[in-house]
Parts: sequence; structure tokens; C-alpha cells
Amino acid sequence: MLFASALALTPFESHDLWWHLRAGDEILRAGRPPTRNLFSFTAPDHPWITHEWLSEVLFAWVYGQIGPGALVVLKVLVIAATFLVVYGSAWRESRNAWAAVATTALAAFAARFTYDIRPQLFTYLFLGLCLAAIARHRQRGDRGLLLLVPLFCVWANMHSGFIVGLILLALAAATMPRHARAFLGTLALATAAALVTPFHWRGLWFPVEVSRTRLFTDTLTEWFSPDFHSPWLFGFEVLLLVCIGVLASSPARPTLFELGTLLGMAHLALQHQRHVPLFAVAVAPILARHLACLAERVAERPVIPSRWAPLAAGAATASALVFLCLAVPRANAFDQVTRRDTFPTAAAEFLRRQPPLRLYNSYIWGGYLIRSCPEQPVFIDGRADAYPHQVLRDYLAIERLQPGWRELLVNYRVGAVVYQPGTPLADALQEDPEWRVAYADAVAVVFLRRTNSWDDAGTP
Repeated sequence: MLFASALALTPFESHDLWWHLRAGDEILRAGRPPTRNLFSFTAPDHPWITHEWLSEVLFAWVYGQIGPGALVVLKVLVIAATFLVVYGSAWRESRNAWAAVATTALAAFAARFTYDIRPQLFTYLFLGLCLAAIARHRQRGDRGLLLLVPLFCVWANMHSGFIVGLILLALAAATMPRHARAFLGTLALATAAALVTPFHWRGLWFPVEVSRTRLFTDTLTEWFSPDFHSPWLFGFEVLLLVCIGVLASSPARPTLFELGTLLGMAHLALQHQRHVPLFAVAVAPILARHLACLAERVAERPVIPSRWAPLAAGAATASALVFLCLAVPRANAFDQVTRRDTFPTAAAEFLRRQPPLRLYNSYIWGGYLIRSCPEQPVFIDGRADAYPHQVLRDYLAIERLQPGWRELLVNYRVGAVVYQPGTPLADALQEDPEWRVAYADAVAVVFLRRTNSWDDAGTP
């Protein structure tokens, strides 16, 4: 838990947090989740399935009532709880504390590049609880499996990752004939509970629909396959290779459920890097069991003698505590952990002093501008599913200076462009007589159109 908490304090550019906060504010104000895109002029009436509405309400309430720093604490607590659950499952599977510690720490390290303040965090925790309940029922056969029903009701309203839990219940029913009836019954009840959302069956189908959209998987970084040249993916590479080596060497054969879980989660993680944490959470208990079996076969006596075990455990805990203390921000925890220095804070302040303008903005800044400049509608933001596909294509055409990009800015009646300086788009606009630099700093440059054929609000 100490090690995972320290990893959770790694600074990230929290691109999506800002629109989550704005959405949470809107839900708290209106008393219900929005069903249309509220924050953009390019798709004001496009359907928006706010499948994370409960997480957004929680984020907005914590931010507004307790303070921004409390969001950092919330993130750390959720990640620490996730890997406490993973450790508990790993220990029950292996009955070897060292194997459980090693695999859990490796899993936490492999997933570290996703520890942002986003609703996905709750999927990691709920997935760990789901797998723990399945393992407990396999071992004891009690009625604790029914606790998954209310869990899925909450899960489905916090993040669409609940679909993975339903698939695991179906896999358990197919691979454990002795318990098939209990798993199938729980699956039916959990599916019914997952329908208790503002979007009902559409919320159930939404994660499948998004994962099958080629435009998203081909253009959005988090949907790319893992790039093993990136240092952020080093932990996942190690975990994957250790998994292959340990299972190949283990004297114990993997069960059908273990094999199905490993292959399914590995497929998701290798298809889309955003799913690496799901693989890490699911594989750690399985890896711990086989690591313990391998250790018993290879070593005739314990690697650490029993008289030294308490000292070794104390040293490991002290090291993790030191690591955590070094990771804790000394001041402005929220700004540091969310890398607020990489966002156009001063440019947003400049835009707030302008009359309403239609903004063409960097994709990664859309969420920040939605919350910091509520009067200035954005072109696009991290809610790619809340936009028609043509809007994303047009955004990319402008960004990449494809033929007709200037005409697209005119057709969308864009009055201001907020973008990173030194990029091809910024350089092109700087040379364009139709645009002038109205504000610039090291992070962002704001261009305003010199002449418009429409008023500042963007209407003809």
C-alpha cells in the first residue's frame, strides 16, 4: 500500500479531470446527468452518454466542498485500496507473503502510467473486488458472491469498465462447472443491476461500441497498443515476461479460469494500453500462486530464514515509507500532481476577458478550457464519444494542415485559436494575414481572427 501510494503521487497531465469536474458541477446543479453535449459549439445537440456521472459528482463535490488537495488524497486512497485487495487475493492464492508482495508491487508498478484522477480508478478497485469474490466462492462456496450485485450497480454508474466484470463472471461459469449455477445466477442479477443507470441498455452497450470505433483507436493515444520503447511501459513489459516465465516453469498447471483470464486480459492490454492496469490487477494473484509453487520446487529451504523474516519485512516497509515520503508534494499538491503548469492557465485568463468566441483548441486542452472558460465554447475535448466522427476528422485536418484547413476554420466560424507555440499550426497562423497573435507565453499562444463576417458570438 505504501509503494502503490507513492506511485500514485507521480505527476500526470490531467487532461480529462477538468471536464469531469465541469460535468459534475452541472449534474449537481441540474439534479440529473446531461444527455447532450453541453460544452462545444461543434456538436451542441450530439448525444452524450455520461456513463461516469457518479464519479463526476464525487469529484466535483470533493473539489468544491473539501478542496483540490482532497482529490489527490482520494486518488491515493483508491489506488492503495486496490492493491490491498490485490495483495489479499495474491496471499490467499499463494499462502506466501513474499510471493504476494512481489507480484502486487510489480502489478502496481506496471500500472503506474494510468494513475490519473479519472473514473477508471474505480474500475481497478472494483475489478479487484470482483476477482476476489470469484476466488472466495471457488474456495468456500458461500453466498458472499451476491455482494457483487450492489457492487455492479455502483460500478456501472461510475465507469463503463463494469463490462469486464460481467465477462469474468461468464468465464467463471463456463470454466467452473461445480459452481456454474451460482455464477450464472450472479451474472444475471449483476447484469440487471448494471442496467440501473440513467442510460439503461445504452449504458450496457456503450463500452462495446466505443472499443469498436476505429477512428478512436487509430487517433487517440490511450487507445493505441503499448509502445515498449516508452519507459512508462517498462513495468508492463516486465510483468508480461515474468508471467510467461513463471507459468512456463511452474509445477502447477493453470486452471481454465486462470488461463482464460490471463489470455483475455493480455489481449485487452496489448490491443489498448489503457487496459494495462486491468491485466496487472487480474494477473497478480495468479502469478503469486505459481511463483510460490515454483519457489517450493526450486528452493529446499526458505530464501529468507524465519529468524530474519521480521527484519526483512521491516526493511521493506521502511523503504516503501521513505519512497512515499519522498513522493509527497511539499506544497500545492493538486497543482503538482496534475501538472497544472503544462496547461494554458494564463491564456485562459486572457480568454475570460474576451467576448464569447468560438475556440479552436488543442484536443488535450479542451477539458481545461471547458472548466476555466465556461463562456467560450470549445471545438473539441477529451469526450471524443460526445462528438460526431466528422468533427474529430475536421479537428485532425486543421491540426495537420491538410488541404482545406483554412476553409474549415471559416466554415466553423472560429474566432480564436488556442494552441501550443512552435507547432506547425501555430507557425502557419503566425504567417497568415487573417490572424494575429493576441496572447503568447511559453505554454500557449492565442490567435484572434482579424476580420469576421459574423459577430463575436459566432452567429451569422
